[in-house]
Amino acid sequence: MPVRPSRTLAVVALLVVCAVIGGIAVSRRSTQRPHNVIILLWDTVRADRLSLYGHPRNTTPHLDGFAAEALVFDQAISPGVWTVPVHGSLFTGLPVSSHGAGQGWTWLDERFTTLAELLGAAGYDTWAWSTNPYLAPTTNLLQGFDTIELAWQGTWAADVARANREKRIVRDRSTEVSPSWRPTGHGQGWPRHLATHKDAGPIAHTAFVDWLDHREAQRPFFAYLGYMEAHHPRMPTLQGRMQVLSEEPELLEQGLDMDASMFRMMSAMEGHDPFSDSELEAIRAVYDASLADLDEATHGLLEALRVRGVLDDTVVIIVGDHGEHLGEHGMFDHRWSVRQPLIRVPLVVRHPDLPPGRITEPVSTRDLFFTVCDIAGVTPPVGIAGQTLLGPHRAAPIAELGEPARRLGAVRRAYPDLDPNRWNHDLTAIVDGDDKLVRDGATSIGLYDLGRDPGEDLDQSASDPRTAERLRSELAGWSRSIPTYDPGLRAPGDSPGQALRGPGRVQDQLRALGYVDD
Repeated sequence: MPVRPSRTLAVVALLVVCAVIGGIAVSRRSTQRPHNVIILLWDTVRADRLSLYGHPRNTTPHLDGFAAEALVFDQAISPGVWTVPVHGSLFTGLPVSSHGAGQGWTWLDERFTTLAELLGAAGYDTWAWSTNPYLAPTTNLLQGFDTIELAWQGTWAADVARANREKRIVRDRSTEVSPSWRPTGHGQGWPRHLATHKDAGPIAHTAFVDWLDHREAQRPFFAYLGYMEAHHPRMPTLQGRMQVLSEEPELLEQGLDMDASMFRMMSAMEGHDPFSDSELEAIRAVYDASLADLDEATHGLLEALRVRGVLDDTVVIIVGDHGEHLGEHGMFDHRWSVRQPLIRVPLVVRHPDLPPGRITEPVSTRDLFFTVCDIAGVTPPVGIAGQTLLGPHRAAPIAELGEPARRLGAVRRAYPDLDPNRWNHDLTAIVDGDDKLVRDGATSIGLYDLGRDPGEDLDQSASDPRTAERLRSELAGWSRSIPTYDPGLRAPGDSPGQALRGPGRVQDQLRALGYVDD
């Protein structure tokens, strides 16, 4: 199959960039310490809702400006569709099905070597900030970080709770944690637990700067900060709502006044109490407003680094872990599928020695593991295949669902006659240029041309059998080549689902986020 012109130009551009970086990296490593590295993880952020990627609303003006100094990846594909498996891949470089961390085993086995461990052994100070209870010592996903700050407990918990209270709008009744929320009908079955520590961006900024200001600066640092402003239940500030909806005041009010609870969204997915077109647009507008808040919080942190003179010696990686359904194909939340709203995420890399530009071909965010290893000058573990994103890309990215998604318990009780196997799928997708193949188990179920059909509505398998067979063969070869997860290698200290058995506050937080149910 001939290589498309756009792909050829992208590869040539990357080769030039790679050569430039290579020359700079050699001279730097021989004379200076390695660069600092910081990963700013935007939880539940899909690329197509950012103004950086062409969204008409002004959702990310600060990121748009920052990206002018960076590499912007237009087609970054996540290896999974929710927090635990994606972070397992980000921190180990392994595919989702190789590290085993997921819905049935919410734990990263101790035998895997993490990015934090590699960089710590290479002389980096390591620091992590988590707002998500699935990113905590109780799941071992943060194995190797010297310092771990949790938004919901410890030094900064009171400040985070206060910041969450202060941002809320009194008349908002749209979600389970809104000040004026009034459950109705079957929604009574959804417990009301306040997610008082979810939106912690400004406090993450304060905590990280405090750590920077009190550490000895001789060693480079590797830092991870997770932000959850875009995760349900979404409660953006009035400022964020006005930023994206200044010319749509009626939509702003509808976003405050409608029922957009997890129960309502999951019921709509099952064909009960569906949303009107205007309600769907209001849900999307609230999501956009949460991105504006996220953009503002991230800008504050980056400016603090710039003022301190740290930014110019730091590689900054801004990336989404996975996206979010916002009503496309009748779907919500971030389970259920490997469609583009879930697997295409933002990725921006600002490297002090790297000229800015845009990379148009698909890449996998799993390869950030190998990219950071390359930046730090450390060798990845033997037997883990991947490639730095700062060089030419050859392998088409692959995303895995890999596990059946459970229904919300309240929905199961409300509608007991639902098909119990509806979401029992083992989905895998491969993206090569505009071509995307989706497989369910061993059977391919759809070929899509994302350039002409971005909504993935038209299966092209019959009309383009050669492309379907090529991608089917490539996906089969990948499946044969990756390591197999072996539960028999678990150590005595490996323990599944510890996050679910943690203190009551952790359980409440997970429940409020829609992860667990009574």
